[in-house]
Amino acid sequence: MIKLNVWGGAGEHGRSAYLLSGSRFHLLLDCGVKKEGAGQYPLIDPEIVPQLDAVLLSHAHEDHSVAIPLLYKMGYQGEVWTTRETREQLGTYFRAWRSNMERAGYVIPYDETDEQRIRYRFLENEAERGHWFEIIPGVAAIWGRSGHLAGSVWFGLEMEGKRVLYSGDYTSESMLLQDDDVADGFRQADLNRHSRLRAVPEPMKSFQVISSVSSAPPEKTDVSGEQAMKLVGGQAMGQTLVDQATYAQTLAATGSTGSEAALSSSTGIHSRILTEPMHMRESIGAMASMSNSSKVKLDLAIVDAAYGTDRDTQADKLQQLESAIGNRIARGGRVLLPMPAVGRGQEIILWAQQYFQGIPMIVEQKLVDGMAQLHRVPYWLRREARIGEVSPEDSIDHFLNGEGWNKTSTEEERLQLLEQYHASLWFVPDGMMQSSLAHWYYERWSSDGKNLILLTGHVAAGTFADELLRNPEAYGKCEVRKLRYKVHQGWRDVEQMLDRISARHTVLVHTDLAETERLRQGLLDGSSSAGADIYALSPGDELFF
Repeated sequence: MIKLNVWGGAGEHGRSAYLLSGSRFHLLLDCGVKKEGAGQYPLIDPEIVPQLDAVLLSHAHEDHSVAIPLLYKMGYQGEVWTTRETREQLGTYFRAWRSNMERAGYVIPYDETDEQRIRYRFLENEAERGHWFEIIPGVAAIWGRSGHLAGSVWFGLEMEGKRVLYSGDYTSESMLLQDDDVADGFRQADLNRHSRLRAVPEPMKSFQVISSVSSAPPEKTDVSGEQAMKLVGGQAMGQTLVDQATYAQTLAATGSTGSEAALSSSTGIHSRILTEPMHMRESIGAMASMSNSSKVKLDLAIVDAAYGTDRDTQADKLQQLESAIGNRIARGGRVLLPMPAVGRGQEIILWAQQYFQGIPMIVEQKLVDGMAQLHRVPYWLRREARIGEVSPEDSIDHFLNGEGWNKTSTEEERLQLLEQYHASLWFVPDGMMQSSLAHWYYERWSSDGKNLILLTGHVAAGTFADELLRNPEAYGKCEVRKLRYKVHQGWRDVEQMLDRISARHTVLVHTDLAETERLRQGLLDGSSSAGADIYALSPGDELFF
């Protein structure tokens, strides 16, 4: 039996942290903060931290990552499994969090040295998407792109006879970023494993020797198919004997005529074989059951449901944004769009450039830097056109050529452009308007009722953006509105995901408890969730499965 401890993220928006504990392991999925007041940190059990075997990080956003240094402060000695792109982004988010907290007079419960102590393990080095690999002895993982942010991923896990999905922050409707379907990811990984099982045709005699994986960190080596055959023949460090009965059951379940082969080798990729008998029995049994059903069978799914009962599609959201911006421009007003430095900001900038051609558009340097960052990582981008008739990569390239927009990075430039343009679009970093730059812009927007501040993402309680939404007249005359651009899942998206998998237990996360409960009840009333347990949990809750 495995236990899920919610250290944060369920029943709230922020500080995502989910502890999975089995008889021989402790894994932590993300470890973020909540952007309220002095910052709310996960409900970390300090006695568990030194026992953690691994931390899996889905992406760089603060609400998933910024409490990780606190783990090292508390004695964590292990590694953080994530992508190279996420690692590249983390420094920016750590610095921003420290700067915002210090400017507000709050103390961060860890030091910069704790940030520097983080040891990273890159998923791309261990296995390609759609391939099982071993994190620690007894725990296997797969990963796929989640469409939320360049470098963001979802995880699939196998351990102690259980299969788990952690969606991370997920969307299939990004205009720029590619997502990998979770059900297809599990199926592909099982098929790849099955192909390895069939790769060695030599039948077993009385016992079959299968190599086990050393618990020591592996060298970065590539293993050819021929070398892997030798490993299966008993030449590896540490060996495990599988009796004839187990072997016969394996063959019957899969139709295979031989034992597990070994590593698939590709340049720059190191994949370790999952070779303990437990892994063979469990994963093959799960794969056999999947072959008889259109759904992927899981024991637990932790699913992004940040938009709760919102049923809108991305097309609906874009239509709402187009109407709000168009109406304000027609009145001669300026529209301020505060955005995270990396993420939805780049998507909305490219969309606005397409749909508001001829309207002056001003973009702050940090958002331009985020666009350049996307240009460097085409692996994370969609290949098909989602913005007009142009592919995402070509849209980014066209933007970076500097056509149809103005860049600004100094106060002098901003003042000149404000003097030059009236009806116009302005994109600034800091989606919650906490920074001095966002306040500078607000001072120049607030006195004109024709102006609009348009918030397109989550707004944490107590932030300046939240105060403006709640009581705009206390600050100025301009209108303040919130219209989401989708970077998470709503009702229809969650239904679609659950239609593709069959999870015995589903935990809905990333929004407040009341909204989670409304979504839970709506899903239970639908036929697609018959026979499943769906939960609206809170920080501190436990679930055994």
